[in-house]
Amino acid sequence: MKLSHRIGQVEPSPTLAITARAKELKAQGVDIVSFGAGEPDFDTPQPVVDAAVAALRSGKTRYTPAPGLMELRQAIAASYASRGRKVAANEVIVTVGGKQALYNATQAIFDEGDRVLIPAPYWVSYPAQLRLAGAEPAIIDTRAEDNFKLTASSLRAALEEGPCRGLILCSPSNPTGATYSADELSALAAVLKDFPEVVVFYDAMYDELYYDGEIAPDLVASAPELEGRVITFNGFSKTYAMTGWRLGYAIGPVEVIAAMGTLQSQSTSNATSFAQYGALAAFELDAAVLAERRAAFAKRRDLIVGMLREIDGVVCPEPTGAFYAFPDFSAYIGEGEGKFADDLALTQYLLEEARVAVVPGSAFGYPGGLRLSYATSEALIEEGVRRMHQALKAYAG
Repeated sequence: MKLSHRIGQVEPSPTLAITARAKELKAQGVDIVSFGAGEPDFDTPQPVVDAAVAALRSGKTRYTPAPGLMELRQAIAASYASRGRKVAANEVIVTVGGKQALYNATQAIFDEGDRVLIPAPYWVSYPAQLRLAGAEPAIIDTRAEDNFKLTASSLRAALEEGPCRGLILCSPSNPTGATYSADELSALAAVLKDFPEVVVFYDAMYDELYYDGEIAPDLVASAPELEGRVITFNGFSKTYAMTGWRLGYAIGPVEVIAAMGTLQSQSTSNATSFAQYGALAAFELDAAVLAERRAAFAKRRDLIVGMLREIDGVVCPEPTGAFYAFPDFSAYIGEGEGKFADDLALTQYLLEEARVAVVPGSAFGYPGGLRLSYATSEALIEEGVRRMHQALKAYAG
């Protein structure tokens, strides 16, 4: 059967492919240490589970409004007061995971041929979703010495290259863990002031997994003048270890949220009803629950970054959020003995020979890098990086 031209432009997620291959090997009895999946290894907090179970038992299994339960939208809006923002419930939509929030917004805002800027390294779904909307991803390279963050000067240069409709920022970043400070966001906003037609997608999915405070700086709180053209994306998957619950949300101007709701009403309709009732309980959790998990991730970060820096030739900036390290392994790539043809060959070698699963940087628009998720135990971090170190020594001879 002939498939559409549209679907031919989209490749399967490489992060999911690596995870699937690692699981396949594990099923065969192979001892694999996986740094592939962006999924917390903690359980969903029990009060959240209990609330969802109670909703099931009380018959709360019917349709909800397509944009989500009003109680949940109100709770999300109220939670943003701590970020220095005033948000109304009709400026919030609840979606089937963060991906759907981004997809709905992309479809609602961008048209065929629209140029949208994406700093690299980037999350793998950004370019794919833009292409599905007919838009054109325009990649801006960043540097490890800038901790992979977009600078005001590089943003201005990219905007001046030609007409631009959008910009996608992620902070804390997947895949690098880099986080923009309030001052850095203000500096970017000062540039965007001169380009009023540019819409900003601000992906804050990891904002409560931040190691320099309780919550990462918010773009609109840092630059209120941008409020009318920013769509903020967030969700419950990472902070509350609710990846399988598939609950995300977006905050933005009323007309954008309404358009996203219209699209959602013709696709998935509402997110799962009892999952939404569980999510309501997430806002009532004791702050100590998240603080404990954040402290555990910070300890793992220090461990994995320290061990990666002990590998000859590896440069690894320190992440300030999320649960990813993004070391540069370009010293091991190129022509000649002891070198790999590219980062795909390197990751394949590490998986098949070292029995370690990592994701190649080329999947994120940064060839030569590797993404390692440290959402796993300290013991597995130590074992996995030790295997990588030994395998690379053996390969180099």
